[in-house]
Amino acid sequence: ARSMTVLSKNSGEEFKKQNYNDRMKKTGRPVSPHVTIYAFPITALSSITNRATGMGLSFGAVGLGAVELIGGPGSAMVLMQGIGASAIAPLAKFFVAFPTTYHYLGGVRHLLWDKTPDYLTNPDVEKASYALFGTSALISVGITFL
Repeated sequence: ARSMTVLSKNSGEEFKKQNYNDRMKKTGRPVSPHVTIYAFPITALSSITNRATGMGLSFGAVGLGAVELIGGPGSAMVLMQGIGASAIAPLAKFFVAFPTTYHYLGGVRHLLWDKTPDYLTNPDVEKASYALFGTSALISVGITFL
C-alpha cells in the first residue's frame, strides 16, 4: 500500500505561493492536456467553427449597420459595390458565403438531431461533422463564382 503524505498548514500555504509554471518546469511535465500535442476531434472543431461563424456573422452585421449609421443611407451598399468591383471580390464573397452556409447548415443539422436523436451516436456525429465541412465548402465555392 502507498503511504499518504500529510501536509502541515504551513506547507500547504508555501505550496500555494509557488509559481505554477515553475512547479510544472520542475516536474518536466506539460500542462494537461497540452494544446501543442492534443488533436481536437472533428466534432469539437465543428462546434468551435459553428460558434466562430456565428460570431463572425454577428460582427459583420454590426459592422455594416455601423457603416450605414455613420456614413448615412446607402453607404453600406456603396461599400459592398466597391468591394464587388475590386480584385478581392471572390475572396470577399467566399468569406461571407462560408460562414453563412456553415452556420445555416449547422443549425439544420441540430434541428434534425432534435427530431431524430437516434442519429446522435459518436460515429454518426463524426460523419455529420465531415459532411458539414465538405458541403459548406462546396456550396461556398459555388456561391463565390456566381
